[in-house]
Amino acid sequence: MWALLEAAHLSKKPGTRFNVYDDLFSIRKQDDESLVDLGTRIEKAMQAIQNLRPADFKIETLDEELQCIALIHALPEDYRHLTMPLLLLDKLDKSVIIQAFRSEELN
Repeated sequence: MWALLEAAHLSKKPGTRFNVYDDLFSIRKQDDESLVDLGTRIEKAMQAIQNLRPADFKIETLDEELQCIALIHALPEDYRHLTMPLLLLDKLDKSVIIQAFRSEELN
């Protein structure tokens, strides 16, 4: 039963992980928030990341995804037409992203 619910509600695609990584790194302490509450919010964000990892996720996969996320995240808003399809891929692959960058520059 849990597997069906998980499959329906937890998309373990790289684009989804990109969004939760972005959420994690966007967390800032609110003026009325205690440091303990800040820590709790960060722990919840990290749990969301861990829930979105496939069972065979390895540190090498994380390294690759972080490079890909940095490449995509570095693009300004006027490249949104390029970033959206990349985030929909089943696997973030640095060579695919670099090829997309090359194709974009040629066009």
